[in-house]
Amino acid sequence: MQRITLPISKSIANRILLLQAIHGDPLMRVSSNMPDDVIVLHDALEKLREVYGVPGSPSCRKGSGVGLSLYLKNCGTALRFLQVHIAKCYPGEPITLTGDARLMERDGKPTSQTVSARILHGEDIPVEENESPYITMSRRIKERYEGTMYDVRRIYEGGEVQGVEACWSSAAFWYEYVAIHGGELLLEGLKEESLQGDSIVADIYAGYFGVKTEFEEEGAVISTRDQVTKYQVTRDKGRAVSIDFTGCPDLYPAIALTCERLGIVLEATGTERLRYKESDRIEAVREHEVRGDHRMAMALMAADAYPLPEGEDEELQRIIAKSYPTFLEQWRRVHCTLSLCTCSHITPRKGINDDNRGKKHALSKLIHAATSEYVWLHDDDVVLPKAAVRGQSDQVQGTKDEGQGTKELFGEAGLVILPLRMESGNATPSLLEKLQIAEYAAIQELTMRTAKRGRAVMCSGANLIVRREVWLACESELHPEIPSGDDMFLLEAVKRKGYQIAVIDEPEYTAVVRPAPTWRAFFRQRMRWAGKAPKYTDKDIIRCGAAVAVANILQLLCPLVILIKFPIEYSLIKKRISPSFRKGSGVGLFFIALLLEILYPFYLLICLVGGLFRSKEW
Repeated sequence: MQRITLPISKSIANRILLLQAIHGDPLMRVSSNMPDDVIVLHDALEKLREVYGVPGSPSCRKGSGVGLSLYLKNCGTALRFLQVHIAKCYPGEPITLTGDARLMERDGKPTSQTVSARILHGEDIPVEENESPYITMSRRIKERYEGTMYDVRRIYEGGEVQGVEACWSSAAFWYEYVAIHGGELLLEGLKEESLQGDSIVADIYAGYFGVKTEFEEEGAVISTRDQVTKYQVTRDKGRAVSIDFTGCPDLYPAIALTCERLGIVLEATGTERLRYKESDRIEAVREHEVRGDHRMAMALMAADAYPLPEGEDEELQRIIAKSYPTFLEQWRRVHCTLSLCTCSHITPRKGINDDNRGKKHALSKLIHAATSEYVWLHDDDVVLPKAAVRGQSDQVQGTKDEGQGTKELFGEAGLVILPLRMESGNATPSLLEKLQIAEYAAIQELTMRTAKRGRAVMCSGANLIVRREVWLACESELHPEIPSGDDMFLLEAVKRKGYQIAVIDEPEYTAVVRPAPTWRAFFRQRMRWAGKAPKYTDKDIIRCGAAVAVANILQLLCPLVILIKFPIEYSLIKKRISPSFRKGSGVGLFFIALLLEILYPFYLLICLVGGLFRSKEW
């Protein structure tokens, strides 16, 4: 089951920000992985404080006459909230609110956001029958905030937002995805008792589309209730559902496209204001157009109604960052892993596949024989990932074709980097094994971090997926004079030729490798790795290797450098340490990591020198 980290609810976060500004409290800190709407409002409120002071405080400079222009991108909530906030707290100041063309086209009629802002500023607005859920949310958040349930000192702690729910509006696209494609996902941070009106999406998808929701401590697990229900819904072309979107207009794109894909007629009411959102969403759904609208982009992607145009990732990312900055990355990961068993699984074996000519010859031989579009590479001595075992009941001479893949599985990726974990096969790992496990954890964490940021510096042929045509295109650049090193030279060639690189970092796709049993075997392996270093030409790889070498040389010259290096290395190790490390008794992780850090410069020097004589080994 895959885990999805949802963004915080921008509706809740923005209301808390406005209350903080009103009360003169410290503003919640923001980060790049938060919705643009939250960042824009935060920055605008911070600028107002900087220029005019905190409302109601002696420092507030009323009537200063200083002009200010605030650019709000396409953030309607920021516009409505600031219109009220400026009128209440900075009346008469020459403040101009500007934004994208679409924002300036919005009509000037009061909305639920306008009423919410007035309530947050303390206006006594009577509760109406059939009140908008967003207005009710504002009342409840104000009560909680002023009752200290939202402790401003704890809203942002340890790099993560505390006390703010995950976003149900964003969860709607995963409900849409599961309803259409099937499967099971854990949506982290969702709460059954929610302040958000869009939490009704769980009931809608359970009632109409056969997607059940089960709440756990970490969030909500969503899955198709049963295949029979889904197939019946799909076949019933005459079926219609009637949904009122008055209280949940943001759910319309996801639900409308779900109905379209499942052959259900949607009778929608309460959609009048959808024509005045980031796009005319009624027309955008009908035409399958993004139109610069974040919710349209995500709804179309979840429905497979918007194939990603090559080279337009940056623009698409800019659009969806308004509410869900990490959606594109998560969508690719989930979309890629649905059908991994359509790869050919290849495990080259010395003496069987290589004709005594080395590993690259063995790989080429097997890849040329494969018939699927993608090839999943494994080393002979690894414990295969669960996802690979499912699709690999029998192997014939190291290869098994599981059927034809398609480009949709991995987008445009030519190479897919998969995770590895080192574990001891012994009940009580030895000191040597523990040192290797700690080192490997740091290497893997660095591998995944750099790859996710588009600057991959490492990968391993022990667990790697490559598009067959990409391998064939890169084959001549893999240094045939060196029997191994296929993975790193392949990575370089893929980057050099401009193919995309994807990352799947999930437990189900993690292969397990074993530590070397003896010091001799350990150093022989590391020397073999180091022996390929002089052939590397990729700038990212060279810079990373140079940084490691310089840092360790400096540590030899000045041991106090370890005070800077160790916290960095220790954080990498802790992030990805193998569960096998905790088996049995023995010294703890901190001691092992510290010992590794002390020994590492000497070990590195031995490997670099010894590598000059070991590059020819497989």
